[in-house]
Amino acid sequence: RGGLHKARIWYWGHILIAFPAYITHFLYWSVQMFKHDFMSALRNIKRHKGYSLLNVEGLAIGMACCILILLFIKEELSYDKFHTKADRIYRVAFSSDDDGRPTNANGSFGVGPALKKDFPEILETVRIRRMGQDVKRYVGYGEKKFYEARFFFAEPSFLTVFDFPLIKGNPATALTNPNTIVLTQDMAAKYFANEDPIGKTIEADPYNDGEILLFSVTGIAKNVPRNSHIHFDFLASYITQKDDLTEFSGYLQNYTYALLNKNSSVESLNSKFLEFLHRNWKKDPWYTISLQPLLDIRLHSRLRSEVEPTGNILYIYIFSAIAVFILIIACINFMNLTTARSLNRAKEVCVRKVVGAKKKQLIRQFLGESLLLSIFSIWIAIFMVLVSMPLFNKLADKDLTPAFFLNPWLILGILSISLVVGLVAGIYPALFLSAFQPVHSLKSRAGYFFSGTNLRKGLVTFQFVLSIGIIFATLTTHKQMKYIQSRNLGYDKEQIMVSTLNKDIRKNYEAFRNELLMNPGIENMTTSSYVPTKGSGHLSLRLEGRDDLLNQVIYLVDKEFVNTYGLKLLEGTNIYNQLSEEGTSDFLVSELTTREAGYSSPQAAVGKGVSLYEYKGQITGVVNDINIYSLHREPYSISYMVAPIESHNYLSIRVLPQNISETIGFIGKTWQSMVPQYPLDYFFLDASFEKMHNMDRRLSDIFSTFSILGIFVACLGLFGLAAFTAEQKTKEIGIRKVLGASTFNIYLLLSRDFLKWVTVANILAWPIAYYVMQKWLQGFAFRTRIGWEVFLLSAGFALIISIFTISLQSIKAARANPVDSLRYE
Repeated sequence: RGGLHKARIWYWGHILIAFPAYITHFLYWSVQMFKHDFMSALRNIKRHKGYSLLNVEGLAIGMACCILILLFIKEELSYDKFHTKADRIYRVAFSSDDDGRPTNANGSFGVGPALKKDFPEILETVRIRRMGQDVKRYVGYGEKKFYEARFFFAEPSFLTVFDFPLIKGNPATALTNPNTIVLTQDMAAKYFANEDPIGKTIEADPYNDGEILLFSVTGIAKNVPRNSHIHFDFLASYITQKDDLTEFSGYLQNYTYALLNKNSSVESLNSKFLEFLHRNWKKDPWYTISLQPLLDIRLHSRLRSEVEPTGNILYIYIFSAIAVFILIIACINFMNLTTARSLNRAKEVCVRKVVGAKKKQLIRQFLGESLLLSIFSIWIAIFMVLVSMPLFNKLADKDLTPAFFLNPWLILGILSISLVVGLVAGIYPALFLSAFQPVHSLKSRAGYFFSGTNLRKGLVTFQFVLSIGIIFATLTTHKQMKYIQSRNLGYDKEQIMVSTLNKDIRKNYEAFRNELLMNPGIENMTTSSYVPTKGSGHLSLRLEGRDDLLNQVIYLVDKEFVNTYGLKLLEGTNIYNQLSEEGTSDFLVSELTTREAGYSSPQAAVGKGVSLYEYKGQITGVVNDINIYSLHREPYSISYMVAPIESHNYLSIRVLPQNISETIGFIGKTWQSMVPQYPLDYFFLDASFEKMHNMDRRLSDIFSTFSILGIFVACLGLFGLAAFTAEQKTKEIGIRKVLGASTFNIYLLLSRDFLKWVTVANILAWPIAYYVMQKWLQGFAFRTRIGWEVFLLSAGFALIISIFTISLQSIKAARANPVDSLRYE
């Protein structure tokens, strides 16, 4: 036992003493080995500059696309994560569907306080109400008067539950008292310049009904981060509102949020909400509620009446797929070009093996070359990203800056991309080249180049399957965008100038109208409670012949609305009689309304009685259906009711296309002379409609850009392979030319295999691309058809680009003097 103990002491002592020496030796050996591999890789890259440049350029473009998409995805996934309690904040979603599936982001006033009172799991609730989404609200201070789109009423808890820090003011008390308001930094600078806003009074018309309210400024908030689903400029105290804030009935632009205790069960709460509504509403509820995670709102919420437009997780998947496809194309280029040059490197490999190099050493060397090229590429890719970032921001409607590169997770992601690309692109060539046998390679060079031919054919075909798929998607999205622009919406959206009404215009409207119509550039004008693309009011009508109520979009209009917007009267007459003091009015209904009401025809609806709460009337006519929102949605059934201008929010002016700038100038001067205290704030209806499809248009533009990049990267590889094929067949080409072959014959010899691969790629890509784009088109209620021209154009583009790329090398080789290639034979 004593001897064994001494042996153990000697053994471990030896290990402890020798360990630093072993580590030092290992590190020294590793550095020397790395230095040797690095210098070998660098010499080989310098020796083959042309192929190395093609590889680096292709990999750099693929990596740049990946980095840009990574930045885009990171920004999209970061929405609302800056709130420290984000994982415990939920929005109350409302549903009027029978299946209880959430339909609306907005809802009733009274739900929030009742939730906090009834459920101990809910620590706090927050209510906000947006007043400037559909109709901008007037705000003024001294001589500075504007219409603002981001005016909110908010409870005091808004500033404590959410992380919107105040630069000045106390977040716990800033919104406690009536008629108090918090401004953002930008608004404080806009209205007060160098003055201190705290304690100053601003005026506003939050209800857009002409009643000016005065608000005392109690706080200045930091500008809202871009990655928030709520963006406000003004936060007025919630208690200031003149509505019944305990009301459970009705959908207004009111949004309710709940902060839950830790470990509270959302599923358990959702199961109790129906009983909660029965208990608090005191009658049978016509809607249900559920909790929606705050972090799901940006990408996973498809509810109606969002605070502002949301994103779509589908686009994240699409952009990610495009970036990965382009990177795969670049990696395939690398593998193809490297294995195609195997004949040139066969002797190098075999000589190394003869002098004692092991297979793993060769693998390490070739992987080192691949990683070195990948490192070069990543630096070039970062430079490309920095240069192209302004263009990408415009393309994707983002605000990305070079500061994003300071994020450690992004740096780790970029390094991972470089490492993965280097390994993926280099692993097959390393295994392929290191497997050469010296006895065969030195004896005969034939066979090794062609041993990888089938694989190269497959890889090139796969490259073009991806490229053609992107082209197919680009053509489809462009066709859908063209369809959206040309589709008949049921009204004429061109040359309609829309402005917000105010109390003075309402008071002097007839004089204002007569003055404007004297200008030959103005065709007609009308006022209404809503206009297409800018909100809608949903109310329940009772129609003669129906026992139940019919949910309708209600437009309060004047008698010129139909003519100004170019609606088509299908049956009956236009509406002329204004809402009387007795509460009677004329109604127009849409064709869809007559079908929902169960009338046999539009003609059968004319003359039927209508009641809307205390108002009664009859249907005088039926008009065509119109699309008031994007073409992602089906048309709503709409009823038009003639009502006094006091209930209208918008002024719509149809101008003629000739001398439009002079006409707008005339409108501005007339406005200034009649209502100098209010600014003229306007937009054009066609631009507002196009804005609703901005995300789809961005998708189309991104598809176009990345399809060009994908094809370009694929053509880099095709160019390299064509050059190498021409180099390998130099002597064959010389002999054929001596025997009388024409330039065209030589061109066909060199290009027919490549064109065959591209043709096969088309056949494989078509069904896949067709299936994917059909799924995308299903997101539109109105969509174009993927016709035969999309198939032919995608194939044509790919073939033409491929022919051009191959021709650059094939024609050069075909026209070479055979004397130069045969003079040594």
